[in-house]
Amino acid sequence: MDTSYRLDYTGIAVLTIGSFMPYLYYSFYCIFWAKVFYMALIGVLGTAAIIISMSSKFATPPYRPLRAGVFIALGLSGVIPSVHCIILNGFWQSVHHLSFGWLVLMGVLYISGASIYAARVPERCFRGHFDLWFQSHQIFHVFVIAAAFVHYHGVVQLSTYRLSEGDCRPSDEILTKEIFSIPSYILHIINNP
Repeated sequence: MDTSYRLDYTGIAVLTIGSFMPYLYYSFYCIFWAKVFYMALIGVLGTAAIIISMSSKFATPPYRPLRAGVFIALGLSGVIPSVHCIILNGFWQSVHHLSFGWLVLMGVLYISGASIYAARVPERCFRGHFDLWFQSHQIFHVFVIAAAFVHYHGVVQLSTYRLSEGDCRPSDEILTKEIFSIPSYILHIINNP
């Protein structure tokens, strides 16, 4: 596999991982262990996608749909934390304050681009006409760039909301204290002499 292709696939995986991290950080702002678990999960899956992308066998034409599938699976791995966030906060809160709608749009753009790439549209339908310009790989990158802009807007909205809310709700604080009972007790003694 050509080095530029390997760097391309690595960049896609890094962008996907980076897209999830701020959403996970702010969506689970007050639930430390959920935040750490989901961020680690996305990091591990993204690293696996990078390792698979570096394989010479993976670079051959018969594996083109598998390459797209790996990146679609990486993108869909965000479904579990999204459902968890909706269960915790409710659908209305998740869509209007936690940028869930922007996250869904970002996912649709990623998946649409990867699907076009896997199907090799339009060059498969019009042989010889899209060999240099407007081929599926270029269209895929347009979708990825559009998803990055959608992501940016969503993260700005989500972080603004979370940071304007101030401290975590009391119920979340209790959950955090239960998880970190000894350090929380020590901090309580230090802060309340």
